Amino acid sequence: MKFNLLAASLVIVGLFATQGSAAPKKPKQLDTCTQTSTSAGAHYSSEQIATVAKSAGFTGNGWVIAVAIAIAESQGWTQAVLINTDCSRDRGLWQINSRWHSEVSDAQAFDPTGNARAAFTISSGGSNWQPWTTYTSGAYQSHMADAQTAVNSVNGGGGGGGGGSGGASCPHYGRVCPPSDHCCSQYGYCGSTSEFCGAGCVAAASYNGVCA
Repeated sequence: MKFNLLAASLVIVGLFATQGSAAPKKPKQLDTCTQTSTSAGAHYSSEQIATVAKSAGFTGNGWVIAVAIAIAESQGWTQAVLINTDCSRDRGLWQINSRWHSEVSDAQAFDPTGNARAAFTISSGGSNWQPWTTYTSGAYQSHMADAQTAVNSVNGGGGGGGGGSGGASCPHYGRVCPPSDHCCSQYGYCGSTSEFCGAGCVAAASYNGVCA
């Protein structure tokens, strides 16, 4: 009887010891995916991208940048998809992310006009392109000349903004920069931010001859 009680006690102690030394549960890991990209849908030309961007409301230099970013992001494929390592998807012409912008459905993202409208909203009407890595990395800049040509074509040769005055012209705009994008950058593009109005700005081709 004493032996049985002792054995039972050892079993109980062993159970508690086992429970106390159990390894803590590992935290649930986030989903991970292999980054892959797919080009699908219609392959839009620069002029077609400029047309849908204009219909979404883009104007001025924001319009030109919008076209350049779409080319850099999707190469013009309307149903392009990039699966990111966090398993979110960048979709359509402007590669609208499914996680950060879940309010944009796939139906809208894969529709060129719907995608352009989403890009217009996310970029605050073409004034904030920080959400796009092709902007922050500068990758879009190599497509600016093509984008400006497309915008000029869609706009009947008048560039991305309103009129201007003076004798000189900003090379990629074709005349003096308009009031909305008044500075001609050292690279020949019109805009109103420090990258256009700062070092290298061409005053003679800027609106009213002012880089500020």
